[in-house]
Amino acid sequence: MNLNNFGNRLKINRNKQSQEKDVFIELINTLDECWAKTNFLHDHLKIDFYNYEESYYKIIEDLIYLKYGDEVGALILWYVYDRFDSDGELQKLEVTIPGKAKKIFTLKTALDLWNLIDKINKANKNSNL
Repeated sequence: MNLNNFGNRLKINRNKQSQEKDVFIELINTLDECWAKTNFLHDHLKIDFYNYEESYYKIIEDLIYLKYGDEVGALILWYVYDRFDSDGELQKLEVTIPGKAKKIFTLKTALDLWNLIDKINKANKNSNL
């Protein structure tokens, strides 16, 4: 099998911003799914994988902080770990975006999270000019 011509006709028409957005959403959805499975095993089947998985979550968290910084990293981890209370109710988040009044956000999806992060990043960029 010769792979020299593999992908020659393949054209992906995505700009860097939309590609990053797609990867981000997939990453957050996958991490959220993993966290839900970990909690299901613990809460319903009484199987405790927390100690086993802790180092994997630590690696992922550190990579998130490296990529997105402290403020956005903390927001991402809040979304994954804490957006639902102990009764399973979606929590509201109070955010102050630079140059704007406090606002309450309800982040239902990874896309909602992406859009909030985008607003924060744009506001921070504008306030640094």
